Amino acid sequence: MAHTSSYTPKPKRPFINDLAENRFIQLSRRSIISGRCVILQDFEHLNIPRILRNNSLDEFVTIKEPVYTSLVPYFYANYSFEANRVRSRVLGRDIDIDLSQFADILHLSSGGVDVYTFDLHDFVYPDGESALTASTLIHGDDNPGLVRNEGVSRFTLTAQVLAKNIFYNIIPKSGEYSNARGPVPLIIYCLLRGIKINFPRLIATHMASDQIRMSGRNLPFGMLITHLLKGLGFDLSSESPSDPSVNLDSVLLKRMEAQSRRHAPEQPPVLPADVPGSSSAPGSSSAPGTSSAPDPSLPPDFQALISSEIRSQIQEHQSWIEQRDAAFRAEMDSHFQQEAAFRAEMDLRFQGIRNDMSYFADSMRFVDSQFETLFTKLNVLGPDPTFIARPLPSTGPPFPVRAPSTAPPPQPRVVGIDPEEAVSSSSSDSDADDDGDKKMAEGATVESSSEEDDDEEDDDDDGAE
Repeated sequence: MAHTSSYTPKPKRPFINDLAENRFIQLSRRSIISGRCVILQDFEHLNIPRILRNNSLDEFVTIKEPVYTSLVPYFYANYSFEANRVRSRVLGRDIDIDLSQFADILHLSSGGVDVYTFDLHDFVYPDGESALTASTLIHGDDNPGLVRNEGVSRFTLTAQVLAKNIFYNIIPKSGEYSNARGPVPLIIYCLLRGIKINFPRLIATHMASDQIRMSGRNLPFGMLITHLLKGLGFDLSSESPSDPSVNLDSVLLKRMEAQSRRHAPEQPPVLPADVPGSSSAPGSSSAPGTSSAPDPSLPPDFQALISSEIRSQIQEHQSWIEQRDAAFRAEMDSHFQQEAAFRAEMDLRFQGIRNDMSYFADSMRFVDSQFETLFTKLNVLGPDPTFIARPLPSTGPPFPVRAPSTAPPPQPRVVGIDPEEAVSSSSSDSDADDDGDKKMAEGATVESSSEEDDDEEDDDDDGAE
């Protein structure tokens, strides 16, 4: 009788390698960014559903799933995205799907431009468009100074809602949400412009980016990972889920509208209307919903007087500002000219000082050469030349202008002596010595004879006594 045996496959390790295990130790301490479900009907008046639908994002942003915080670190510890394949391991089961299957599970469409490594300034725009065109579409203003603006509060309300969708669901970020950096403004431009973006590749690449694994960063796509695991048939009944974050709905929209009103640029003051039949002052405009007709409660002559006085005051103030500006510019130009003249004068003085010092140095070297000739003649050992000594001039002052040169080689210690000068000097010295000896001998003889005479005189005096 044959016995049948059932084989149960051994569960795999929770990690694909030791590196993934070490990575899990760091990632397990991170918080999870779940994402936010978008209530599309709350944004109908901003045309947000149509904008998202053009890029197949309408179903993606409405994903709402519980978050399994214990599984997200395993997903990222084993995650890799190479050759258009998404790979990971969760609950001992491998995940290996291509990018198209990854897109189908997340209700996204494949194809489109890749914007993950680009921004507004290095993107290849359609014909006739540029970063300025994109900034005008995002800010609703053609001011070129807004091209580099990153403050979300300066965006239009539609662009702000799209930025929130990107921050929460497409490229989730940690920390504050007041600035849009990197590819975020470019993604907003493409959504508003109707340019197709390859969002499956964008999300898969962001999951594998190093900034997610950096210290202090939270792990994104909590609800998306749950939706992916359910789409692949994972049994999550034994895991403990957590409720997702709040929705992106009208409550957040009202808060954004209030913030936009706070950051709205101040409108210029409305000038009083001019007398009937004349044109208004430049730059003046009537406030919305108000009439430019004069107030009937005041006499027309008084209104004309007030209007003319105000215009004259404004013109006087503008002329005063222009005069002050012209005077300030003239003063600054005068300062610049004085500074240039001072620099030129100082350059001349320094040049004169350099010439004087050069002349002084040449004079010292000439004196040094004269002393060296005297030392040679008197057979005296001269001082040791240094390694930075310059060659001595052959003539005395005035010295010619010399160009800077490199340090010359050291000179010998003693210069050779002419034999004839040596003989003449020795003979003259010996003659002088002989003359001196003779004079000393004669002086000694005279001194001795005078002493003898003195002695004889003393003896004569003694005998006479």
